[in-house]
Amino acid sequence: MLPSSLLLTMLFTATVVASPVSLPAGCPSKCGYITVPYPFGLTPNCSLDEGFQLLCVDSRLFHDANIEITDIDLSQGQAKAWVNMSSECFDTTGRSMPSSQTLIDLMDSPYSVSSAHNNFTAIGCDTVTTLNATNGNSSKVAGCLSICADMANLNYDGLCYGGGCCQTAIPTGFKSFQVTISSYRRCGRSAPNSCSYAFIASNGWSLLNTSDPNISVPIMLDWSIGHARCKEAQEDPTSYACSRNSICRDSGSGHGYFCLCSHEGNPGNPGNPYMENGCQDPHHPPTSKSEIIIISTTSTGGSFLVLLITVASWRLLKERNVKKRKEKNFDRNLELLRKEQSSSDANLIERMKTYDLDELKKATNNFDKTRIVGRGGHGHVYKGILSDQRVVAIKRPKITDEAELGQFINEVFILSQTNHRNVVTFFGCCLETEVPLLVFEFISGGTLRDHLIDNQRYSPLSFKDRLRIATEVARAIHYLHSEASTTIFHRDIKSSNILLDERNTAKLSDFGASRSVPLERTSITTMVQGTYGYLDPEYHQTGRLTEKSDVYSFGVIMVELLTGRIATPYQQNSMAKYLVMDFLESLKENSLFKILDPQVLKEGTAEEVESFARVAQICLRLSGSERPAMKEVGEMLEAMRTKRVVDEDDKMISKNRDISLAGALSLETSGGSRRRQYYSERLLKDSGNSLSENSGVTSNLGHTSSSLSSWRSSKRQHSTEIELQLSGEWPR
Repeated sequence: MLPSSLLLTMLFTATVVASPVSLPAGCPSKCGYITVPYPFGLTPNCSLDEGFQLLCVDSRLFHDANIEITDIDLSQGQAKAWVNMSSECFDTTGRSMPSSQTLIDLMDSPYSVSSAHNNFTAIGCDTVTTLNATNGNSSKVAGCLSICADMANLNYDGLCYGGGCCQTAIPTGFKSFQVTISSYRRCGRSAPNSCSYAFIASNGWSLLNTSDPNISVPIMLDWSIGHARCKEAQEDPTSYACSRNSICRDSGSGHGYFCLCSHEGNPGNPGNPYMENGCQDPHHPPTSKSEIIIISTTSTGGSFLVLLITVASWRLLKERNVKKRKEKNFDRNLELLRKEQSSSDANLIERMKTYDLDELKKATNNFDKTRIVGRGGHGHVYKGILSDQRVVAIKRPKITDEAELGQFINEVFILSQTNHRNVVTFFGCCLETEVPLLVFEFISGGTLRDHLIDNQRYSPLSFKDRLRIATEVARAIHYLHSEASTTIFHRDIKSSNILLDERNTAKLSDFGASRSVPLERTSITTMVQGTYGYLDPEYHQTGRLTEKSDVYSFGVIMVELLTGRIATPYQQNSMAKYLVMDFLESLKENSLFKILDPQVLKEGTAEEVESFARVAQICLRLSGSERPAMKEVGEMLEAMRTKRVVDEDDKMISKNRDISLAGALSLETSGGSRRRQYYSERLLKDSGNSLSENSGVTSNLGHTSSSLSSWRSSKRQHSTEIELQLSGEWPR
């Protein structure tokens, strides 16, 4: 009979180490002089999955067309890559020269830019740089300002001392980065080869040759297996990637893991820990398959009894460990929620619905990939059907660091305090996972961003719908600012966070970046966070978050609704680069109708479109004090909608006029005119409480534009020319 200890060893080895593979014959392992070790590969079926498949072009190794790989380190879970840097150059006459731009997109790949081994650097004498880091719907913005007296005397040797260069850290765990450069003072551009540079580069690398703006720079990438950390990954032997004689290490990116060959638990052995028998123990050579077969066939019946008992014991032990982990996660998450809870919301947590993890697994068919309806840098959204037949959306995180946990706890706390028809309904959460799972109402119509750019999948939005959507979003933001149980600043208002149901009713979503503010305070100072293109420039500069920061972002949404363009496009072309700047310039040059969406041109009257544009314009003031409150914005949009309804009523009455009913119809028409007068007077009265009543606007804008002009006149701190110049200096 086999010793029970040997059976246990064989059993647990087979259970924990199940996924390492033998590669099929003919898999290439070289690209030029670069070795490509598994889990990476050059052809289908030769890599762990599609994310690890690389391209070999002319003996050069690429992740994609923009990222070249020159080294892969299995022992550190890192790879060395080369990317373009951003540059802005001018000739001796001050004219812009061809430049390059840093655009790193690692979404849906195993890579992320290492925050520990890279930094963000800018070089120049008149340079403002912005680093926009995104993970799906989540984003962070960093940047720095570089100033010096004379570019010719710039002496940069890789170290920044504050003159002519600046550096800042890279946010952890992000997969996509865009670097932009703009001028701070609009001066210092007359020196020969006058250039500004901005780049992400590995620590210690220096840009010594500043004459070539198209040079590539090295960066270090973290790569990892999956999204689960070691502890969780080891519980699923069907997907765990580490082989025998190896150990697991959590990736420094904040998600996933990598493997190391080891001896007696200590890393350092040579070999490939992802291959079957890839890690060799010098003292215990691996048992061959034929030996295992011989041992198995010579076992007696008692051995099988021991094996059955062992399997049953292992299953019981696993179930107990899973239960303990659920209880531990539940207690920790509940404690974090209680810390967020204020004394005025003492019963908030008790009222919150909590779901069992098993229930949500059943609702999503164990989180089957076919149930994914949304993907982001922080996780996936699954469609689920609960036991009561309710269709829900379940937000499941895939990053499990402390910062991510704090963001989800914050989102749970914020959502539990909201109840508005234009804010996505929060049903509850599951606290049994390391980071809570969030359960929402399922919104089937996609995002506003999808509707604006995907004309193949969605019908164009009518101007009437665009006006209604803007009004509904304004209501939702006003509710957060003034009517919720605590003041809430959303901080990440953008078209991809506005969901539309089957009737195109707007629902504001994604509160991970939101902040609740005590009622007696009007602002908080916090780390700048938001999405490039929607970020309030005043908040970006000062770190001071106010309700007017959301007003600015809403103004960008209004411009998107007017133009059908998105503020954060991926394509690199000048027409899509600065949406807000193009919009403000069109107002100055009376060329607004040249940038409008065809559907808006077709259905909106000149008066409606111009009024809508003026509301957007005042929301986009550089100074927050010059912007209206969301209540006032909502009232202006409501008045525009009401006026449109009255006009449509009058047109219908006129169309159906009949001579035999001339008298009655005359009274109806008179009544329609009286309604028009009433609503116009109401608009002036409502807006007059907060807006001055100065005149002096184009006559065809009507009463709505008169009110807007009054607002602009009373609140303006800069001339139109100065406003446009300042707007151009801020990256949108």
